[in-house]
Amino acid sequence: MHRLSERLPLGAVPVGIGLLHNGVTAYLFVVIASRALGPTAYEPVGMLWAATFLLGPGLFFPLEQETARLVAGHDEIESGTLSVVRRVALVGICFGTIFLLSALLASDWIIDELFDGESVLFIAMVLVVVGLGAGHLARGLLAGKRRFVAYARHLIGEGSSRVLMLLVVVLVGAETAGPYGIILMLAPPLAILISLGPESCLFTKGPEIPWPPLIRAIGSLVAASLSTAILLNVSPLAVKILSDDTTENVAGIFLNALLVARIPLFFFQAIQASLLPRLAFLVSDRDFVGLWQELRRMLVLVTVVGGIAVVGFSFSGPFLVKVAFGSDFLVSATDMALLATSSVGLMLALTFSQGLIACESHGRMAVAWIVGVLIFPLATSIQKDLFLRVELALITSVFVVVVLMGLLLQRCLSREGVEIFRQRNA
Repeated sequence: MHRLSERLPLGAVPVGIGLLHNGVTAYLFVVIASRALGPTAYEPVGMLWAATFLLGPGLFFPLEQETARLVAGHDEIESGTLSVVRRVALVGICFGTIFLLSALLASDWIIDELFDGESVLFIAMVLVVVGLGAGHLARGLLAGKRRFVAYARHLIGEGSSRVLMLLVVVLVGAETAGPYGIILMLAPPLAILISLGPESCLFTKGPEIPWPPLIRAIGSLVAASLSTAILLNVSPLAVKILSDDTTENVAGIFLNALLVARIPLFFFQAIQASLLPRLAFLVSDRDFVGLWQELRRMLVLVTVVGGIAVVGFSFSGPFLVKVAFGSDFLVSATDMALLATSSVGLMLALTFSQGLIACESHGRMAVAWIVGVLIFPLATSIQKDLFLRVELALITSVFVVVVLMGLLLQRCLSREGVEIFRQRNA
């Protein structure tokens, strides 16, 4: 284990522990809330969960990425980090303002259609998304300053505070969705206090960074991040929107089944975090043959593990859902197999995306994700059965992204290979 940890990137162990804790507590929140409220009362809480974790990371995770990159670079030359945080925060405020105005314009529809008339959940949605945005900025600063223990403390603090507050609400006996929305609203600011409170010397003065490259970088990352977040989280919302009066409580049932089927994708994050640095190193060495070999090994691993997951969930998935959430949340083996297949596709797409980022093809990666998002609503007309049409639409969209990214990466590597050949024979 010691030799293995030495090969991991700096900070991988504490951040991995934080991610694992955050993921486990997220599942605990969903399981406990589902059992405490039942399918009917839980459904708007499930929609709040899906909406906020679509919008929060989709809008603000690029801020974390760019903050970490810029702070690390400025820290290396001791030119200060305050200007980086200030300018990225201004971009985040602009994003937050646009989101707030858009949410207010659509507030009647959101409250009635997504939250079943629970106006408290609308307020919670707005504040959760803003809190997640501030949290991503804080995590970017901590990552750039290499405060990985504090980064892990942020993840652990968010998950732990959410579950502790949930236990209080359950013990009190709350029977409506409002208190559960308040829990989700309070967790992000508490995590910021827990992570940044003990830290010192995070902000140092330095020259202002230029706006144009910052806007270009964040713009392309936001386009890709939002599109990825949509494909990751849109299916429960689609079930809610497409359902009618004869299909009650189906969105919450679908969401919980999806969470179980996404377990392999959750553990894939640990691999994804270390994959990009390795690919970027190979690109810097102009070793595109080695890059493709690395990607091919990863694609084979994902395919094999994913195939095992699909078979496993087709047999044990309904049982796992029943054990975790209760008999009111039953789904079929076919549903679990199809949802697991979509998770395999997402892992393949994310693997290809790391290769495109390493080759500095952010724009092409974003285009592939956007195409997948555009295909999803068109593909929902494939079947009339509610769950099946959404599952097939998700699979179709995801694997179109996989094919597009594979072709774009092949073209990129072929172009680089030709360029190296020309340089060697010049």
